[in-house]
Amino acid sequence: MNRWSRPFARSRSVHWGVSVALIVFGAVMLSALALQSYSSQLLVEHKIWRDILAAVSNDHAARIEQGQGIPLPDSGIIRSWYVKKGENAASMPRYLVGVAPGHYSSEGIFENIDTRDIFHALVVDIPSGRLVTVVDVSELEALQNRYSILSVILAAIISILIGGVIAWLHANLVRPVKDLADRLQSMDPGTAGARLPATYRHEELQTIAHATNALLERMERFVERERSLLDQASHEFRTPIAVISGAVDVLKQIPLPETSTPALRRIEHAVADLSETMVALLYLGREADPGPEPMDVTALHELLPRLIQDHEHLLRNSSAQLRIDEIETTFVTVPDSLVRIAVGNLIRNAIENTDAGFVRVSLVNGVVSVADSGSGFDPVEAARRYRDSLRHAAPARGQGLGLFLIHRICDRFGWSLSIESSAVGGTRAALDVRASIFVP
Repeated sequence: MNRWSRPFARSRSVHWGVSVALIVFGAVMLSALALQSYSSQLLVEHKIWRDILAAVSNDHAARIEQGQGIPLPDSGIIRSWYVKKGENAASMPRYLVGVAPGHYSSEGIFENIDTRDIFHALVVDIPSGRLVTVVDVSELEALQNRYSILSVILAAIISILIGGVIAWLHANLVRPVKDLADRLQSMDPGTAGARLPATYRHEELQTIAHATNALLERMERFVERERSLLDQASHEFRTPIAVISGAVDVLKQIPLPETSTPALRRIEHAVADLSETMVALLYLGREADPGPEPMDVTALHELLPRLIQDHEHLLRNSSAQLRIDEIETTFVTVPDSLVRIAVGNLIRNAIENTDAGFVRVSLVNGVVSVADSGSGFDPVEAARRYRDSLRHAAPARGQGLGLFLIHRICDRFGWSLSIESSAVGGTRAALDVRASIFVP
């Protein structure tokens, strides 16, 4: 796109487009009126008057030379005077007496003469004397002046009309639409029954208001169904999770073979993970309150060692090791379960993609870093999957809830996640939680 077309490619309002069109139309009309006025003024100096004077003068000269003593017209639009040599014509204007032969105009050599007549004159010498012929264009000049004044009045009327139409558009199009947009923006999604007023004067705005209210009503019913489904699912899930957890506790009290201990431990971890995931989904599915939420402070520096200990069982069949690097004292105003899900998913993802080597966890300057040695983990694929989770409102089929939940948690609390290859090999995931840091 070049620099000439760039201004026209920007988004413009309908009011702007109509106003520009009216202004251009008015400019064209005013130019046409000015051109017409100027062209009409040129008629006073048109060469047709010279042609008329020459034809009339030649006719009169021929008659005089033939001895036809007809009287020459000395009144009206075209007047003529014949002056014999050595005589004066008493009725001829004084400013034409004694001038040399040629064509004269009141706009030319006689423009300083005190006369109201607008004329063209032709002075010719004939053998017996001098012939002076004059054509009076005063009425034509007066008519043209009246038309010029009328053009100015029309130009003023057109300018006033264009300005009035632009003002009317602003009052009847821009203001109501802006009012409609302001009302939409000020509506609280959490307020049940919030609707737009349908009392606008114009039918088009009433149609938009009715359609928007219908959409709000459908969305309200949809949200209510989703909320009811979420509540029902929460109730239905809690019961079997509690039953499984209770059964595990009972089985742990009963003497069982050593071979069953890993299975019970896996069941216990799966129940805990499912319970945390359910709590997170319920929390994230709820609309954030506009006011300050109850503060739930989590000691992140105390939670990280427990998370690492909870994930050590994933390394039993692997030669990889979990290591704790520098951990600074950090408090965040986020529920414990959500922090466990976000950081736990990063640790679990690093462990599952590291067959040998190490997984390091650190907490410095409000950034949780999970770095692995890079044996089998594809950072490009991880970055692609995370970008996909940012683009979609739900996790893609077959990719699980891990990155999706991390994205939703980051979006809710203003965190950021970056996944990049390490300079010494492997991958480093950095979770920046500085937006939620609490200073006791």
